[in-house]
Amino acid sequence: MSRVRRSTYRQPLTPLGIEKLEHGKLQWFDPEMFINFNTGALEQYLDEKNRKESFRIPAWDWKKVIIAVAIGALFAMVNQYVGLKVGMVVAGSWYMVYLLGMAAKWNPATLNIAATASNGAAMICTGFVFTFPAIYILALDPAEKVDGNFLIDYGSLSSLMPIAIISVMIAGVLGVMYFIIFRRIWLVEDPLPTPGFEAMVKLLDLSRASSAEATAQAKSSVRQAFAWIGGTAAFTFVRDFPLFNWEGRFQLFNSDMSIMDRIAMSLGVGNFYYGGNIMFTPRPRAFLFELTLIPIQFGLGWFMKAKTAFLIFLGTAFTWFIVVPIGVWTHAPYFWANSGEFIDVALMDMFHGIDLTDTIYEGIPTSPAFAAYSMARVMAIGCILGGGMTALIKMLPVFKTVFTDLFAMRKEGGDSKAVYIKGKGWYEWPSSHILWVALVTFISVWIIFIFGGFNFIASGIFSLLLVVLTFLLGAIAVKVMGETGTEPVSATSFLVLLILMLVFSFVLPIFGIDMSQSQIIIMSLAGTTVFGAAISMSGDVVMNFKIGLYTGNRPHDLVKAVTVGIIPGAIISGVFAVIFSIGLGNGTLTLAAPQAHAFTIFVKGIIANAIQWKLFFVGVFVGVFLELLIGMGTAFGLGMYLPLGIQIPMLGGGIARDIWEKRYLEPAVRRNNWGEDMKTFKIMGTYMMATGLMVGEAVLGTIVALWIVVPNLGEVFGGG
Repeated sequence: MSRVRRSTYRQPLTPLGIEKLEHGKLQWFDPEMFINFNTGALEQYLDEKNRKESFRIPAWDWKKVIIAVAIGALFAMVNQYVGLKVGMVVAGSWYMVYLLGMAAKWNPATLNIAATASNGAAMICTGFVFTFPAIYILALDPAEKVDGNFLIDYGSLSSLMPIAIISVMIAGVLGVMYFIIFRRIWLVEDPLPTPGFEAMVKLLDLSRASSAEATAQAKSSVRQAFAWIGGTAAFTFVRDFPLFNWEGRFQLFNSDMSIMDRIAMSLGVGNFYYGGNIMFTPRPRAFLFELTLIPIQFGLGWFMKAKTAFLIFLGTAFTWFIVVPIGVWTHAPYFWANSGEFIDVALMDMFHGIDLTDTIYEGIPTSPAFAAYSMARVMAIGCILGGGMTALIKMLPVFKTVFTDLFAMRKEGGDSKAVYIKGKGWYEWPSSHILWVALVTFISVWIIFIFGGFNFIASGIFSLLLVVLTFLLGAIAVKVMGETGTEPVSATSFLVLLILMLVFSFVLPIFGIDMSQSQIIIMSLAGTTVFGAAISMSGDVVMNFKIGLYTGNRPHDLVKAVTVGIIPGAIISGVFAVIFSIGLGNGTLTLAAPQAHAFTIFVKGIIANAIQWKLFFVGVFVGVFLELLIGMGTAFGLGMYLPLGIQIPMLGGGIARDIWEKRYLEPAVRRNNWGEDMKTFKIMGTYMMATGLMVGEAVLGTIVALWIVVPNLGEVFGGG
């Protein structure tokens, strides 16, 4: 075995575990394997065992991989909607693939490969969710004009979709290749805890047993998931699907009101309910209290549990119960970039009821509280960036480990010794391919952006930065994902956007290379989208590869699986990203899209100085302070950015999860003497409920979005 490194996370071995490791008797799914997770010695033992014995496991099955990729592609669409609705993406396709595979009695190794392929298809959408819509918001949303003009020429976006899709595919593969290095460091030699992986390994253990009880439980969980999906979709239809016109008559086409909206109007409470929002304080001055009927957030809260949900909700409470009232009471000056004026937030309700169409005040907040909220969002962006940058600085020692191990790998023999088994084949994807994939990425993305009409030199510099930054920030993303179970895509993307805009706006002109303002913004945001996809692949595959180590899978097969998933996932993500983004930009879709709007404000601040920098830097200070204090600066900033109404259900979901575990699950385990198998199934059953809430609303919400946007389908794919 390789050397054993000192680690903050490593657990001590049990006596029996030591004995079995020394005599080579510990097998996959041995009870001692579960007890000795993250000991370091176990992981190195299993890595050596897998090199010798994994080739005899019938793991790869194209039929099952294709089924899993199809599920992942569906979730690529679902994740687009969920991410734009609430600002978060959860890899729900895993749970669905695991339980379907268990019900169909797939073996653990095959199930792990299938889930990895599904994850590649589902999570490649991350860049499209967080960054890409900002391009269309800046090109179409009148509220984001500066000095009466859009910052982006909408007519120049006709070729953007294919550029983004192809570049995301290539960059996603690059992110996976980089993970080859990180796998050896943080899954084998110095294993990170990777919260939540234990339950997945336990499920694979149950699938290996193939008992009648396990199969029945898996089938029951799948039925529960589809029941929740159907019920949630029905509720979302009643809440969102436009069936009536404003006069209350049934009118399927060109209609505006859903069934629930129509009921509210007929009861005379239209000021207190619309579009799923119960508004206890209509048109608020200093205080707002509302509740959004949003199943997605309850499901997300259930996954998070109370502590994490509460920490994020604290940011929302800070905005609505502290920043907003103070802003109104102190008559804070609100900056309206389109007119260049500062307006007292306490006087913003003077715009209510005035026809602002085609004026410089189009899209202006007509409530003091909402005007103050717009100012708080500037603070939130600073908090996200400040917290994220602090977290990245804290992780700088990571690079010493990375480069030390890179040199050690080459010194020890590289591919010939480590990844190719004579007479059997590749155990791991050859690390020599990393350089080739980096080179192909550099050249391909450069060419793609040139053909897209962007500057020759600027395209080359972006391609180079993509290759370098994906490696540097990808290492940090893997480390954070392995430590906390969350990935710092927002924070790293803000950093990349800042670097790109500074280079294109200030560095290139020094050398006589001038780009139009519109081109700088499009290329910076499109480039950040591509980077987000690359880094998400580096971080999101941590869980799958860690599970694969304990199930006897070859990393080579896992790399192949996630790469297979990336291609269809990128296509689905890109198509729906454009559809949703146009709906967001022209105002036909009312989705929060918190990250996209944050990037919009950030771009306006850098390009046109259309931002209140004092508020921004106050937010930076808050983010730095909270990151140093509790390690949640970025999450707090995201909470600050989100509407109060959608955050209350998230907090409710987290609290409900804790109550369920304490009041039902634990007593039931003691009362019925359930083992770990039954306890795991009970928890997974609730995950199916949470997944059903998310998928049901997202699928029907996507149908509603298509119903609204499809009349302009030619505009969607033609760019003008």
